[in-house]
Amino acid sequence: MKPWLAAALIALVSGTASAQVSTHIEQCQAGDATIGDLIVHCTAAIKSGRLTAEQEARAFLNRGVAFFEREQYSLALRDYGLAEARDPRIATIYANRANTHVRMGNPSQAVQDYDRALSLQPNDTQSLIGKGAALIQLSQFAEAAQSYTRAVQIDPEDANAWFNLGIAHMRLNDYNGAMHDFGRVIALSPEDAEAYVSRSRVRQAQGDLNAAYQDLSRAIEIDPAYSFAYYRRGRILHDGGRKAEARNDLATAYQLGLDTPWLAEYVASLGQ
Repeated sequence: MKPWLAAALIALVSGTASAQVSTHIEQCQAGDATIGDLIVHCTAAIKSGRLTAEQEARAFLNRGVAFFEREQYSLALRDYGLAEARDPRIATIYANRANTHVRMGNPSQAVQDYDRALSLQPNDTQSLIGKGAALIQLSQFAEAAQSYTRAVQIDPEDANAWFNLGIAHMRLNDYNGAMHDFGRVIALSPEDAEAYVSRSRVRQAQGDLNAAYQDLSRAIEIDPAYSFAYYRRGRILHDGGRKAEARNDLATAYQLGLDTPWLAEYVASLGQ
């Protein structure tokens, strides 16, 4: 999940603030600022002593975003905690901290923070999607599906939410639901190769190998460098006894960098 940058500092600055402090505050919220600039300017703004509690919270939040982007997750968590201490009413503090917990492999803590974010902004689809991802990590697939379902109810045009809902339904072996979800993704984003590959997996699980093959072919047409699509199409051919036809797809998948034990053994056998 992409972190949120707070952008409500400069409008709150006192008119008596110095030009230098105003520059620090402005750069602390600038969407096009570099990571290094965010850290420098947010730190300077915090140290200026000219911020209200809410402004200081947002400065800590933005510096936490910069540390997150640098993959300095412990520092990001520290700053999000400092932001919460200054103003616990800002939903993006909890959403960003949840994102960090996901990145650190702490899905239980992430779910708690997503819930806190959603208690403040119940219709935030990004927090709902993030919560669903954390629940998937916890193998709580039904709960994840509920979170994604809520997201698509709020925004039926969110292809990412539909895609993740499809993944949750696959984990629940709800293939009809997954087919519907990936169909919605394709309707919204017809050039999404990954959606075709995912739908092919559902169709293969349902025993419709011809349709699965067609979806994989469409994915390759969209993205000719999609190694996994070649691999899955090659496996359908190989496992169906069409080994001569499978050879090109499987060799292409390997040449594109895909390396699974089965594929490595297969390619080695070709060398023999």
